[in-house]
Amino acid sequence: MLSAYLFIQFFVGIVVGFLIACSPTKFGKNQEANNICDSSVVNCIVENESIMVTQSFKVGAGKVDILFINDNSASMSKNQINMANRFSGFIQNLDKKNIDYRIAIATTDFSLISASSDHLISFENGQKFITMAEGNRVDLFNKSIVRNETVSCEDLIIAMFNTYGISFQSNSFYKEQYKIKCPSPDTRGIHVGNIIISENSHEFMRSDANLNIILISNDNVRQGKEMEDRDKASTFIEMMQNKIPNKNWSFNSIVVKDEACKQMQTLRNAKNQIVMNQQGMAILGGIGIEYINLSNSVTTDIDNNPRPRGQVLDICQNDYTQNFTSISTQISDEARIFTMKCTPSESPTIFVSETKDSSVAIPHTWNGNKIIFEKGSEGLDVMINYKCYTGPT
Repeated sequence: MLSAYLFIQFFVGIVVGFLIACSPTKFGKNQEANNICDSSVVNCIVENESIMVTQSFKVGAGKVDILFINDNSASMSKNQINMANRFSGFIQNLDKKNIDYRIAIATTDFSLISASSDHLISFENGQKFITMAEGNRVDLFNKSIVRNETVSCEDLIIAMFNTYGISFQSNSFYKEQYKIKCPSPDTRGIHVGNIIISENSHEFMRSDANLNIILISNDNVRQGKEMEDRDKASTFIEMMQNKIPNKNWSFNSIVVKDEACKQMQTLRNAKNQIVMNQQGMAILGGIGIEYINLSNSVTTDIDNNPRPRGQVLDICQNDYTQNFTSISTQISDEARIFTMKCTPSESPTIFVSETKDSSVAIPHTWNGNKIIFEKGSEGLDVMINYKCYTGPT
């Protein structure tokens, strides 16, 4: 009887040990284990005061959350169409490298998001962001980036000018229709980004993903009105440092870069019948000084080399291929970062998945819960083993 009892105890011990070692188990009494041992891990072993984790990763196919902040004020319809025309190439570049992306859209119209907690634009499928899994993701993006309110407002201005002449803006009917058909001319792209990121509406941002913000506007913040703190580049940077200090992020500005581009925007507006009133152009553009300041602020890249926070790109280009190519190149380069589920207590072990040979060196740096693989290792399928201490501090 005793030997049979011992055999049963031994057998149960083997089965329990096998289940713990070989599956990403949920641990009801240990929230930290629950957070670590989810479906994204290959293997998870929970010990008394530590967790052993195995994860797979394709170098250069990391996670990135991409937020487009789209100026929806009048005179932007042509630029929005340019974005839509070249978005498919942008997506193809990311898809080729199997980058795990989420894409969301907001507008520079602060009055829209201040009126509700629904800060992100809803795509036609009802979702707040699109992923690689969406078969019609290009069509969904294009229908959301070209804003109906922008076109309606431009049409209203042209129609009112044709009806009432250069004094159309003083007409009571125009003022009434403007409130109905037009977005706010008070463009506040940095303020909008500040709110969306600090609140993380709809959990768009993932804790283990890079963040890439792409702003498109043919004017500066607030069109010359006095800026509040949340409209300033410096405040945005401070918010990011306080809110998500360990996140790798970029802010790219597709804006009016200089006086030459500003004049080109004016000519384009005139050509498209965006008309004159007594004071000059009914719809004006301007150099995106504060957006440029934010993109040009100094940071370091994932290899710890100094770089601007993002790129300043030319909104006056008729073909946005180069703009999107530059941004997708930046995104794919930063996708060499792998974020572990916890901060290891000792150096992780990395090996190529096919060979399972940990003696083959894969150049990388380890910093906290991040592994940064060196350039040239893109495309490698690797396995990463690491151990995190979970005992008392």
